[in-house]
Amino acid sequence: MFGAENLAMSYTNFTSWKTEPTNDRPEISVVIPAYDEAQRIVPTIAAIAAHLARAGETFEIVVSDDGSNDGTVAMVRLLGLRNVRVLDPGVNRGKGAAVKAGVLAASGRYVLVTDADLSTPIAHVDEMLEHARRGVRVVIGSRAHTDATEQNRSALRQTCSGVLRVLVKWVLGSEICDTQCGFKLFERTAAREIFSTLSSSDFSFDLEALWIANALGYEVLEVPVTWFDAPGSTVRPLRDAGSFVVQLAKLRFARRPIGKKDTPKSGRFGVVTALPPSSTTLNEYGYHLVGHLCAVDGVDEVIAFHEDGDAQLPEGVRGVPSWEFNSMTTAVRLVRALRQERPDAVLFNIHFTAFGSKKVPAALGLFTPMLASLAGIPSVVLLHNLVDTVDLDAAGFGSNSTIERVLRAIGTSLTKIVLRADRVVTTMPNYVDILSDTYGATNAFLTPHGTFESTDYDGCDPADGRRRILAFGKFGTYKRVDDLIAAYRQLTANPSTADVELLIGGTDSPNAPGYLANIAAKNDDLPGLHFLGYIEEEDVEPLFSSSSVVVFPYTSTTGSSGPLHQAGAFARPVIVPEVGDFIGLIEDEGFVCLPFVPGSVDSLREAIEEMLSNDELRVAHASTNHAAANSLPLAEIAAWHHHHLLEACA
Repeated sequence: MFGAENLAMSYTNFTSWKTEPTNDRPEISVVIPAYDEAQRIVPTIAAIAAHLARAGETFEIVVSDDGSNDGTVAMVRLLGLRNVRVLDPGVNRGKGAAVKAGVLAASGRYVLVTDADLSTPIAHVDEMLEHARRGVRVVIGSRAHTDATEQNRSALRQTCSGVLRVLVKWVLGSEICDTQCGFKLFERTAAREIFSTLSSSDFSFDLEALWIANALGYEVLEVPVTWFDAPGSTVRPLRDAGSFVVQLAKLRFARRPIGKKDTPKSGRFGVVTALPPSSTTLNEYGYHLVGHLCAVDGVDEVIAFHEDGDAQLPEGVRGVPSWEFNSMTTAVRLVRALRQERPDAVLFNIHFTAFGSKKVPAALGLFTPMLASLAGIPSVVLLHNLVDTVDLDAAGFGSNSTIERVLRAIGTSLTKIVLRADRVVTTMPNYVDILSDTYGATNAFLTPHGTFESTDYDGCDPADGRRRILAFGKFGTYKRVDDLIAAYRQLTANPSTADVELLIGGTDSPNAPGYLANIAAKNDDLPGLHFLGYIEEEDVEPLFSSSSVVVFPYTSTTGSSGPLHQAGAFARPVIVPEVGDFIGLIEDEGFVCLPFVPGSVDSLREAIEEMLSNDELRVAHASTNHAAANSLPLAEIAAWHHHHLLEACA
């Protein structure tokens, strides 16, 4: 029994967990896949939270919904628990897909996957954590262990499970007795390496995950658990057993083995990317990506294939100028340079206008990954946006419905061309779904955007005490500062906010030359408005740290956002528009924001006023964003890209 002191400590920890964000990376993330679990998700969350709070662990709970129709998502959100996140794709993709999304979104040092019915009591996590802290990277609950206990299990499910266990040992040669128990603990890095490669979306995902773990050389430890067959399970023994057998056959006869033997001997990798001081988008991301990739174990050399002219290169990265923005010959020149350097594999850091603002050169550049692969150089594409999700008119590419239909048809064809690369990775889960469902892609994978730098939390207000609003990026298409400046003009007319300043850092989008100069000329009478132009890498942190709030004046979205992750890394609160999938992206990655109605100057002004005047809100948002950003550092994401490059090599 727990004494009064232990119960008091448990209650204190629980109430703190309910209301205060976990500033540092939590010790454990608990991932719960859920499909129509409204009747039992709340007691399950309560049981998990009570146990981990009593144990004194720092933790988060990630409910990964699989298209529930019974209000599961709304019920969880109504709880208002600060460290419970809900992933809500709005569609039913299968339990495996839900678990994968939850694991990849988890930020804890350890990741526990458990079923919503909590058939395995949460108390078993204590023993599993002990093994994990001693260095075991994968610890799984086992109902087949001699010390395990099963209750209320039907004869049919027992028979099916017994037969499947025999098949696993016979077909795959695995010593794991119980692959299907829904209670598994992974060390963070192992979890992400395993689940980023997972392709199964149904109930057989456990088998593939453990097969991948074994192939990657991870020790898998089985521990005995108590298991209760809860009523209302969505498992259908005969149907799911059939799916399991099919998956078993695929692993045995179709899937190529992975593991250390795939690693190239030389470890030389190329990255095709824009680099600073280029005005092309993704240049900052490219700079940090090649720098972190260079530091990954097993990488001997990174060669950056960048635009013509001088480029800023991280230490240890060799640059090869090999293409020109808006050139018709980009693909030819790049393939020639790749064949000359002969890297083991090449990563393309691109989006659909990465090689040009003009339609023809932009399209021709997208043939390069396919041509590189045909030339014998394995290619991986890191694709930051999809034409399927872009508002072409807002992005500067559409002017009427006929032109937009033509451009979308061309975009669909180009997407198919890009998918001819050996692997395509995207930064958003719904992009993988689109590539899989719409295009039938089997080589599309999720790899999060990542944060350029991990930083210590040092408050959220500028050291000099001044109040500044920051907008940062490339402006003129779907990023426009017109409404932001109009809102700022209203703020300066109000005595309570007359002291604020507006900083606009960045340059024109390649699709909108002269945009910022024109805006500056129209507003040269406005005090405190500063157009800063291009920001050097070493000046990015001081710029963000000198601001009180970061505003995203977008009319549309085209994928994940680098400035969002920079705002989080430097502990800034953010104000974002309610457009596209931006709010969903923010919530999925653990950030928080204050939204405004796009196109409404009053809504934007009110959001800024609220953030600047509410100290408690500003601190809470800043600390949460800092924790979210630091949970996905690009240093770790680079290891994922290394894994994809190795897979492409094989």
